[in-house]
Amino acid sequence: MQDYLQQVRDRLINYRNLFNQELTESELAEISFLAEKLDKCAIAIAVFGMVSRGKSSLINALLGQKLGETGSTHGTTKDIAVYAWDIPSPPTHLPKGDGRKKIQLRLIDTQGIDEVGGEVRGAIALEAAKQADLILFVIAGDMTRLEQEAIADLQKSYKPILLIFNKTDLYPECDRLVIHQALQNEEMRQLISPQEIVLTSVEPKPVKVRIQYSDGRDSQEIWEQPKPDIQDLKERILGLLNTEGKELLAVNVLRSLLEIQNTVTHRYVQKLQASTAIASLVFITEAIGVLISPLRWVDGLISGGVTGLFVIWVIGRYPSQNKYLWLLLTVAIACLSGGLGINTAVTGYIQIVGLGLSLLFLFKSLITDIEQSHASGKLGAKTLITTIIQSVPEGSILRRFQNN
Repeated sequence: MQDYLQQVRDRLINYRNLFNQELTESELAEISFLAEKLDKCAIAIAVFGMVSRGKSSLINALLGQKLGETGSTHGTTKDIAVYAWDIPSPPTHLPKGDGRKKIQLRLIDTQGIDEVGGEVRGAIALEAAKQADLILFVIAGDMTRLEQEAIADLQKSYKPILLIFNKTDLYPECDRLVIHQALQNEEMRQLISPQEIVLTSVEPKPVKVRIQYSDGRDSQEIWEQPKPDIQDLKERILGLLNTEGKELLAVNVLRSLLEIQNTVTHRYVQKLQASTAIASLVFITEAIGVLISPLRWVDGLISGGVTGLFVIWVIGRYPSQNKYLWLLLTVAIACLSGGLGINTAVTGYIQIVGLGLSLLFLFKSLITDIEQSHASGKLGAKTLITTIIQSVPEGSILRRFQNN
């Protein structure tokens, strides 16, 4: 079994060290937070849903106490609170060094999705999704169009989702089965697989019970609040963490690193596109070399050397999938500069035009290569994400994202 957590941590630290000067303070802080998350084996579970679906009651039931009696670990905002979920026997298979590290579970409470204008794209909801490693999406019956759209939007964050069909005690068994089957239709299977649907009743309706007294007093009827029916959900969450918790944590940290790599590369590409002065200087240097050099091989040597330095400068520390191609193009440009026959004024001008066009093509191709290669290579997040997802068994909750 690969120690993916250590591989991810190494990738985080090495990327930070290599690109330290190009990372903003917030990006450096994010990388430090992600490294700490790995060290603590901290898995965050965000609870989403519309108002009155039993979202807060679900958190109460999982925590085993009222939210008002629980202290949040990272402070509470108006819309998001994070709570430590301390369960008696959490999974302990996640390694750290040579030992075994206990998972630290966190529950993220969010406002109802219909409280942010009906769009989960709201910054608050998306921030919660970004922090989460697993999402519990709570419904309480037939799914509405808004809820379907919200799940589709949440999946853009590439986070595994468990669909929680709550308040099942309010439905006769026949109705409950009909709703459950509807949640498994072809349209819903595009969003949630049947294995990712869990039925709960986190706040069952009170039931009337008769109390018999042993001292001869008359019996009486009282209303009793049943315990929350969340055992299946607990087993599903803990089973998921036991079988693929390490991979889940590793992939989600890598997703955050990938977002940083996307941003840093985008800034660098914009910088390159604005660096027309350097590209112009390279062209002028090669043009002067062609005009003043007495020998063709000197033309080629100047063009090849200057173009090679230009390629090295453009790529810099960024990964490239086509390094050998750029080397061949550099040689081709050198041959173009020095191999067009007798040195005449006309030939020289033709060479200069050819150099200009080849440099323009090379520059644009290099930028495209950097954009496409930013997540590959030894420090690329996407290559390791693919490796991890391919390593999990068929039917794993992570397998849904193998083509993303």
